[in-house]
Amino acid sequence: MISNTQRKRIMLYIAAFMIIMLYNYLNTFIPGSSHDIISFSYMGFVVVWYLSIKERVIDDSMRRCFLIGILSLILLFILRLARWNYFGMYERPNELLRYMNYIPLIFIPLVSLNAALMVGIYNREKTRFLLTVLWIVGIILCTVVVTNTFHNFVLKIEDSNPDNFSYIFGPGYYIIVLFSLTSIIAAFIILMHRCRLSTSRRMAYIPIFILVFGILLIAVYFVCGGAPKLFGSKLYNLQEIYIFLYIAFWESCIQIGLIPTNSDYGKIFEASMLDAYISDRNGSMIYSTKNYTPNEEKDNKRVTEQDIRAGKVVWQDDISSVKEIKASLTEVTKELADENELLELEQEMSSKREELESLRNLYDELYDSVNPEIRSLRKLLTEIRQNRSDELPLIRQAAVLGAFIKRRSNLSILAHNSPEIDMKELEYSLRESMYYLSLAGIKCSVMMDGKGKVSAEMLIRMYEIFHVVSSELISMKCNVMVNVSNSSDLTMKLMIDRLVDDDFIETLKGKFTDGLEMSFDKDEGITYIICR
Repeated sequence: MISNTQRKRIMLYIAAFMIIMLYNYLNTFIPGSSHDIISFSYMGFVVVWYLSIKERVIDDSMRRCFLIGILSLILLFILRLARWNYFGMYERPNELLRYMNYIPLIFIPLVSLNAALMVGIYNREKTRFLLTVLWIVGIILCTVVVTNTFHNFVLKIEDSNPDNFSYIFGPGYYIIVLFSLTSIIAAFIILMHRCRLSTSRRMAYIPIFILVFGILLIAVYFVCGGAPKLFGSKLYNLQEIYIFLYIAFWESCIQIGLIPTNSDYGKIFEASMLDAYISDRNGSMIYSTKNYTPNEEKDNKRVTEQDIRAGKVVWQDDISSVKEIKASLTEVTKELADENELLELEQEMSSKREELESLRNLYDELYDSVNPEIRSLRKLLTEIRQNRSDELPLIRQAAVLGAFIKRRSNLSILAHNSPEIDMKELEYSLRESMYYLSLAGIKCSVMMDGKGKVSAEMLIRMYEIFHVVSSELISMKCNVMVNVSNSSDLTMKLMIDRLVDDDFIETLKGKFTDGLEMSFDKDEGITYIICR
């Protein structure tokens, strides 16, 4: 839908163009009048149109194409002025200026096709290659035209006298006409093919009408053997038709949406749901959204500014809800510290039910996995609080249990986030447990062969095996060496310088054989436990 602003712009263009054409027609009947002002008026018209395009068209490459087209139109009138007012009486300059007149007539359709190829989504490599070929062809045609004196391939000159200049069209002329018409038609077809807006497609008859009407005017021009006349005065020249074709065609494509522009962005901005405004360089407000509230409390607003061309944009974000959430989180944190009910409070405060459910399952798993150790730890702490005479062994056992609970929980959290855990986590867990075992008189060492990530389930089971074995040995004065390898499969080998009871070995087998391959060996007072 064309807005009122766009309609006014179009009407102004039409009115200005018609006034210049009317003056051009009436100028013939004015004694002593000059045609220079008409040519400069047309040049001014195309410059004004380009300035509006520069503000409306988004893509820089398309703007450059339009600029080349506008310069070509201006060159048409410069050549016309030079031929009729300054150099037309000289034979060679007159002939050369006639040839050069075809250069902008080649460039205008060429840049139109160039602009059409840059609309929408396109393959850059293929488009760049195609444009290179087209420009090479265009430059070759221009070269052929300018050098027509030597070969007469475009125009066959019959009389080069400026007063009686006559010629007939050669094959090159028809090649140029075919190239120009093909480029214009191909540009429109490409625009229609790449347009995805049904509204634009329905209104495609407008540029089609302009294209057909302009070609018809050119045909009339050549049928009449030059500019058609009414009451002895020329109705139009070829240059005016090219202005009409170029500007009317592209303006219609812009208005119906075939060319992306920033037209009516101000209205879109005003109708948006933002709380913002746009100001000029002096800080004066130019646009503001319907939700802009300059008089509200600034404590609940976060103001952000961004410099733009010719001013800046300022928008406000309502952070009152963020402050409320922050206050709620502070209150919840305090309640968590007082009540130690993290899961229940998180379930009440969080809107992400699936994440909360996952966290709750994780904590349940953590509790189940270390529940026996927690009960044992509680029992030990109760005995210690009863002020028994021999507290030190109980404290050491409690430290070992606490280290296991901590490290086992940490491994479960890591396993919840990823099915694989770095081997270093097993090393850290073993070393911490070994430190507290050393306080109980058990000398431990660990050797790690390999690095990288391994199965989280296997790693946790091996750490549990070590804990169960070390808990069985905590009352003994013995040495335990652990060797963990990841050369092919994850393998843990425990070497204990004591003979472990067969009953304990059977218990260990029954508890950990599921998903693990375990082997036991006794040799010269040393017990070997291998799991993989």
